[in-house]
Amino acid sequence: MISKQLQDQLSLLMIRSSMKGKYAIVEIAERHNITMMQALTLCLLEPTQSVPMKTLSTFMSCDPSNITGIVEQLVTEGLVDRKESILDRRVKTVTLTDAGLALRDKFLEITTSTRLPNLDSLTEVETEQLIAILEKATATSATRSVAASVAA
Repeated sequence: MISKQLQDQLSLLMIRSSMKGKYAIVEIAERHNITMMQALTLCLLEPTQSVPMKTLSTFMSCDPSNITGIVEQLVTEGLVDRKESILDRRVKTVTLTDAGLALRDKFLEITTSTRLPNLDSLTEVETEQLIAILEKATATSATRSVAASVAA
């Protein structure tokens, strides 16, 4: 178990880095006439991977009914597709369209280049280690179930 001081320092650094990224996302979202929640939804989706809407609500810590409205608007804007899962017709999945992928890439590029430019100073090994640590720290049962369903 890590000390409270280290845990607090880590939490503060994670909050600072996420806030820096958030501001870049807000600026681009406003230019594309979408909300912050819609922009975050795009950022959470992986290219070529269908994600259950329930998983999105878990990632975003919000009620599934909120995700429905967010996804409906993204579908209207042509940024995502919503379909029934091939494994369970009761489950609705969301996938990025080409336009959604392009906008997501823009969010990630701007966030890294303007708000977190020091990420470029990390070596490839350090970057891989940081990714592995953050994946471990942020893993939920939903992310593990998505990974398992993709692997199957």
